[in-house]
Amino acid sequence: MDDAFIAVVVIVSVLALVIAVVALATSGGSYDEIGRGGLASDEPPRETYADVVAEVRAHVEARNARRVARGEPPLDVEAEVSKALRDL
Repeated sequence: MDDAFIAVVVIVSVLALVIAVVALATSGGSYDEIGRGGLASDEPPRETYADVVAEVRAHVEARNARRVARGEPPLDVEAEVSKALRDL
């Protein structure tokens, strides 16, 4: 009985080792893909100048709306956008 148990343990261990080596060999670049979604890209997103201007304008308009809601005088949105774009 002990001989059969030892034989089964050795055979299962060798079989598991063979399967592990095959899985490691066929995994390829799977390790490099950890943490990425299916839509991931190595390239940074390309933002056009128009996108940047629109985003800055939206921020300035929101800040201006908060100022007006507090009772402060409104800002010149175009001047603030130009100033913000120069600072970039």
